[in-house]
Amino acid sequence: MFLKAAASIILSASFLFGAVPSFPVIQGKAYFEAASFDTYDIWLADGDCLTMSAYDKWLFFDTSSDKEFTITLYKASSSRKIKSFTGSGSEFEFEVASLLDEDELYYVFISYEAFGMTITSGDHMILCKGGKVYFWDSTNYEYNRDTTSEMWVDEQSLYECTQPQNDVESDDPVIISYSNQICDGAKDDWEKVFRIYMYVSGEMAYDYVEAGDDAGGYQDGAIAVMRDGKGICEGFANTFVALCRAQGIPAVVEFGIGFASYDEITTRTPTNSDYADHAWAAVCLGEKWHFVDPTYDMSHFYEGPGMITSYDPTTLYYLLPLEAFSNDHRIMDADTMHGIVSAGYCGDNATFEITRNGICYIKGEGAIKMPPGVNGFSKVVFDPDSNITVIDTECFCDCDLITVVILPDTVKRIESLAFNTCEDLEYVYLPEGLEYIGQEAFECCDELSFVRVPDSCNTVEAWAFDLDPRLYLSIPSKFGNVDSDYDLRPMYIEYR
Repeated sequence: MFLKAAASIILSASFLFGAVPSFPVIQGKAYFEAASFDTYDIWLADGDCLTMSAYDKWLFFDTSSDKEFTITLYKASSSRKIKSFTGSGSEFEFEVASLLDEDELYYVFISYEAFGMTITSGDHMILCKGGKVYFWDSTNYEYNRDTTSEMWVDEQSLYECTQPQNDVESDDPVIISYSNQICDGAKDDWEKVFRIYMYVSGEMAYDYVEAGDDAGGYQDGAIAVMRDGKGICEGFANTFVALCRAQGIPAVVEFGIGFASYDEITTRTPTNSDYADHAWAAVCLGEKWHFVDPTYDMSHFYEGPGMITSYDPTTLYYLLPLEAFSNDHRIMDADTMHGIVSAGYCGDNATFEITRNGICYIKGEGAIKMPPGVNGFSKVVFDPDSNITVIDTECFCDCDLITVVILPDTVKRIESLAFNTCEDLEYVYLPEGLEYIGQEAFECCDELSFVRVPDSCNTVEAWAFDLDPRLYLSIPSKFGNVDSDYDLRPMYIEYR
């Protein structure tokens, strides 16, 4: 997932230094559009629901809860507090248009009491146009609606999202023990998930040392993060999901782009060439998926031995609806466990078909390259009568779920980035007859354990096996010091 793009993640800490996000002010003025929706549900930490609507000059709230709510407006570009309101009962509303500047973004923070503490839901954004109040049309919302369409709530899919997977070791005795201790005495799944979230975001520390180390090689599995007590975004997501799954609660790790400043939020429009730089999670409660980002609510920051900076815990990114979460998150991979059924072309003369059980069948001839974003499969099967000769650039890049690949004997070339960032890939068979392995072809495959480069191979380009810390690489001696310029070398290289 290229999650070692530390700069973006470090910048994300600007959301965390206090209860109110602090953003740089943009010079000039952006033009903001109103969203297509005018209402959405906000699920509270204890399972109650609050519906927020924007209509004319007003914000309206409907709820079945008997809680008292504090609604606070902040100007997004400067973090300046505008006004707070207090409301209770089944319905309440506030006239806010007169407080807002035209074509400026404002945060709506919603605070209430639950589980003996004040919880604040953040990331809700509004604007005023023509004297009327609207929700903001972020650049990510429609994109995220598409990518999260695979987050199903049928019985089989939810069951799959309670099972262990690479780096989410929910069946490990260590994880089960921690999860049981954290959740002991909780009255229901809502309270269990809240306790788990507060444990990850409030007890662990964001590791600036790891985030700033380009060499990588850190272990971000749930067990490693639990034992170390610190990590970065992917580790926190893995840990949150593993602790939830240990309680039988469906949860998934998600990857994408985290927008780290007001400038990014309001001006950046990602393209297909952008890589994910952040990770978070989603959890299913009440047969609905809710989004959480423990990194953006982190309260401790590790900068080296004896150097930890701490802040008050926050809950701004807990159980957010997609409408709000999309304001500063682009969900590129929901990373669910099931196969995403699809079919199409993966080359001029080759086709693919993905089944519900996660098998990708490929047949045809010549070069193959999977379409961008098509990675909902865990196994690749090549038709025995096919004549696939080239695994093209980025063909299986970022296919997180595949664990084993057996390439057919007809393959002659593996182009650059072909298997880059296949984080669960453990073994790949390279056939005798293979002649070329491109640059960074297997880079960042941190679970890859064994590869034998055949004698027929004449070229292995730079960094082909870089950042593969568990790899036993067997390679012909004619390649010499193949890893001389690697950032992180394989565990062992056998020159034969």
